[in-house]
Amino acid sequence: MATDNILEEDVNWEPVSDGKLGIEQFLARTSKSGTVKFLKFDPGAKYPLHFHPDRSEWLFVISGDMTVEIDGRKLSLHGGGFASFPVNSKHSLAAGESGALITVSAFFESA
Repeated sequence: MATDNILEEDVNWEPVSDGKLGIEQFLARTSKSGTVKFLKFDPGAKYPLHFHPDRSEWLFVISGDMTVEIDGRKLSLHGGGFASFPVNSKHSLAAGESGALITVSAFFESA
């Protein structure tokens, strides 16, 4: 199994939604079964309510604070916090006053 090392200086952050949300992303790994990406949120930045009919997602907070809504239930997460979003669950993300750095892993459900 190959291992890729990613150095911070090699990361090319790209804006999400043309920079309108105050969120940048780095796609670390993608395959036909899923993706792993890092998201960097400006203070107070929000990712709107949405759902995925074809994949589950797992979120891990590396640093900062996040408020996560999952099917109408709000959770407050801090560095080391974890949340999961099953297929079709409605969810949104909002960074706290200092912003946040998170990783999101998505796994496509087999047909």
